[in-house]
This record gives sequence, C-alpha cells and structure tokens, in this order.
Amino acid sequence: MPRKTKLGRICLPAAVLSMVWALPALSANSCARCHPKEVEGYLSAPMAHSLAPTGLGPSGTFYHPISSTRFKIMRSDAQMTQVIERGGVTSQYRIAYSIGSGAHAFAYIVQIGNHLFESPLSYYAGYGWGMSPGYEKLEDPDFYRAIRPQCLYCHAGEARPIPGTLNAYQDPPFKAEGIDCQRCHGPAEAHLRDPVRGSIINPAKLAPRARDSVCEQCHLAGAARIPNPNRQLSDFRAGENLEDVFTVYVYRSSRDPAHPNALTVISQSQQLALSRCARQSGGRLWCGTCHDPHAVPENPVAYYRARCLSCHGAALLKTHPKPDEDCIGCHMPRLPAARGGHTIFTDHRIAIYTSRELAELRSASLLNSSAPASGDDVLVPWHDPPTKFAERNLGLAYVRVGSQLESFRMVRRGYNLLFSAGKNFPNDPALLRALGQIVSGAKNEAAAEALFERVIAAEPDSALVYYDMALAAETAGDTNTAIRYFEKTLQLDPLLVDPYRHLGRLYAANHQFALAHRNYVRFLKAFPENLEAKMDVLKTSEPAARR
Repeated sequence: MPRKTKLGRICLPAAVLSMVWALPALSANSCARCHPKEVEGYLSAPMAHSLAPTGLGPSGTFYHPISSTRFKIMRSDAQMTQVIERGGVTSQYRIAYSIGSGAHAFAYIVQIGNHLFESPLSYYAGYGWGMSPGYEKLEDPDFYRAIRPQCLYCHAGEARPIPGTLNAYQDPPFKAEGIDCQRCHGPAEAHLRDPVRGSIINPAKLAPRARDSVCEQCHLAGAARIPNPNRQLSDFRAGENLEDVFTVYVYRSSRDPAHPNALTVISQSQQLALSRCARQSGGRLWCGTCHDPHAVPENPVAYYRARCLSCHGAALLKTHPKPDEDCIGCHMPRLPAARGGHTIFTDHRIAIYTSRELAELRSASLLNSSAPASGDDVLVPWHDPPTKFAERNLGLAYVRVGSQLESFRMVRRGYNLLFSAGKNFPNDPALLRALGQIVSGAKNEAAAEALFERVIAAEPDSALVYYDMALAAETAGDTNTAIRYFEKTLQLDPLLVDPYRHLGRLYAANHQFALAHRNYVRFLKAFPENLEAKMDVLKTSEPAARR
C-alpha cells in the first residue's frame, strides 16, 4: 500500500512508479527495476517535486498596497485561478504550473499561447501569500514577466524552449517536469543497454571538481552565470566540470570566510566552501557527505548530528561547551534569504555565531540589497573557465551585473573586456549584442545598429535583437526607426509585452492617436487578460481621446 512521508507526500511501490513520474527517454520503472529503494526514496524528496502541472497551494486573498492591487486565489482539486483587480478593472488567470516543492515556497506559471509567464504572487511556507521576488515594489504588477529557459533550468527536468525566443516553448513545454535521475547521474541509455559499473555516473566517484559540479549546477547561482560561446546552461551533463559549459562569477568579497556576504537563495555551495569544515577537509567534504538525495531523514536532528560526529568524533562531546543534540540548529541557522521574498534557508557556512552576528544577518538593511554589503564590485570566477573564454566571459558578467545594479563602473569595465575579446570572437552573438546594448545606452545609434546587424546575420529571426535595435533608435530620439523596429519585433513574436508599451507611447507622442489605439487593441488581443492593455484600450478609444 502507498504510505505517506513526514512531508505528506505519497511514496508508491516501485511497481507503480512509472505511472506517476516520467523521465526523458525512459520511465521511472526503468530505474526502479534495479534501484527500487533509491527511486522510492527520491520521490519523497523535495527535488523530485520541483515542478507540478497544476496550481499547488490554498485559496486566499492578498492586497498589495504599493500598487493598490487586490488578488484572489481560488483553488480546487483540478486547478488554481488567480484573480487580479486594480483601478476597477479585473482579470483572471488559470495557473498552468507550480514551481517549487513547497518546502520554501511555490511560484506559479501561466501559459498564454505557447509563452510562459510568472505570476506576481507566490505562496511562502510559514508565511502565506505574498508578492513574488522582484514584484514587491512594482506599481503595476501583472502576469507579464517572461519565464526564460535559464529560469527553469533548476526547476524542470527538461524544458523545451524554442530557440531564438525569450519565453516561447514547444508543445508540451516540458519533456520532463520534476528533476529526474539523469540530472545527477548523466544520460542513462548506455546503462540501460548494459547495466554494468561505469556505464552510469556516480557523482561520489568523480574527481572533486566534476563531483562538486553536479550539485553546483543548481545550488550555485553566484552574481552571474555566463555560458561559453555556442553553449547554454542546459548543455551541462553530470561528469563534466561546470566550466566546460558555463562560468559562475561571484563577488570577490564573498570568498572571504571572515566577512561573509548576506545569505542568498541559491548559494549553498558557495556557503559550504567558506566553512572551516570544507576548508580543512582537503576537498573531501562535499554536499553528498551530509545529504542523501535518495532519502528524506525521518529525524533530521539525529541524522545530521550523526553526520557531524562521523567527522568530528564522539570525543567532541566531551570538550563541547553545553553540548546540544541539534548541531544544525546552532551551527547552520535558518535565515532570511536576500532576493528570496519571505523564504527562510539553512546557512551552509557551518560557523559559530554570536547573537550580534545573527542579528546582523537577519537585518533587512543587509538582506534586501542585490550587491554585497561591503560595496565590493569586483567579480571573480568561482573556477576559472578555459583561458580562451576568460576575458569574454568576465566581460559579459560585468555587463550583466552592472546593468542590473545600474553601475556605470561595472558596465564600463565589461565593455573594455568585451572590446578586447572581440578580436578573438568577431561573430559571437552574445558579445556583439552586449556591446550593442552598451553603445545604444550612450545614444550612439549608428554604432549600435552596426553591431546588431552582425547579430542578425547569425540569428536572422531573433525578435530580441530587433527589440534591441528599436531601443537604440528610441534612445537616440529616432522615433520613426524605433517604430519600424518595434513593429518588426512584434511581427516575429507578438507575445512580447514591452514593444506594445513603447509603440503606444511613440504613436501618442507623434499625435498618431488612431495608431496608438490600434496598437493597444492588438495588445489586448494578444493578452486578453492584461490589466494594462484593458485600461489603455479604454483610454485611447475615440470618445476618450477626444476628451
């Protein structure tokens, strides 16, 4: 008979696992035939429930005072609907997928056509309904934030994005929903044909760098992740070093064990490396030392205490001041996470904290900043990429982080690196596009357009590049060219939100009110439930325009 775990999840016998969990290119039963205990145990773990094809969470309401927006959440056994109301206008969206296991939170995905968007609402364990990270201070929240493939990499077994688009996906959008066996053990086809030792990856048997990369692919976000030329994050396979596919960049100050930065959501590997335990282990301590991904401990306090004592030995208890049964509770406290909404995460730095240090780590002034508390703006690679990519990747990291923080100094540093690296990568779309975005910000439309044209030569149907060209023209004050490129953007992808906004403003500024209205009508046709589109159609209708 099925049984419930402590998390309330149903653990099914191996014979029926294949009916509830599909893996790419194989069924769970294929693994369970030889590894029933491991598969059943994994299905009780949060990682196996990283994405669900419905809305998980309770019914409820939420009010966002900054935008005067009211939300209502209606949950039934079959589906979840989220209703949004602002300024007397109401819309509702059916939730297509839940992201997360619920151990920390659920985020939500809506599907419009073949495009995926994030709900402005999340459900937080121990807190309830609240705004999703990044939505908290917006004055016009709506269901319009594009969900890019890199956002899904660590939450879906395998997404199926359409190349060259921002957030368009094939039908169905996922080949596998929850994280599957192959994410950590590599492709299984050879092992299924000949199930002998060495035909499948065992992370514990890998060299330390490749071993750690298996966990770091999802538990180390850093300040930026930069794919190597012609690669993407999802190209990584267990057994490789992370830097074979992409480089993770972190703030230099975050490497200092004495002055750690604030806890962030996806930084477990980075925190662990700062711990004295890891630094003195000679590379032996890794995530798998303490975590078994194939089981959820029934008594976490006792389980992790035993893991600590397996290294420190029972002799520690004789010298430890006021020994406690809960090692984790003292040395790995649960703390609010920067940029994580109302989430609480375990700090993996394994340290001895004073009350003052814990208070500082919990303080909102420290945790709400995207940059490190020290003000450091120097980026370094977590591990060095191949030498030929070092300058290029670091330049892209500086541009990305500098743009997010609106730091001219960081963007300028990135520009200089990319300009130098360009001689070795003359046709690299990512490099050319980054340079184009920088010079367009300096109102150099001609130089930006020349760079973007080179990107279009490599990616002729990329709506995003035409959007960049439109922004460059708009920044330079070239309204007609901007309109032409925004229109081209929507011709290639009519389910991008921002081009409609720009076109509406540009047409109105040119006193082309009929075209502005027509633009908002097609905006509403593309996004029938979008509050902004509904309001703009009403505002620009002929009687309203005359008033």
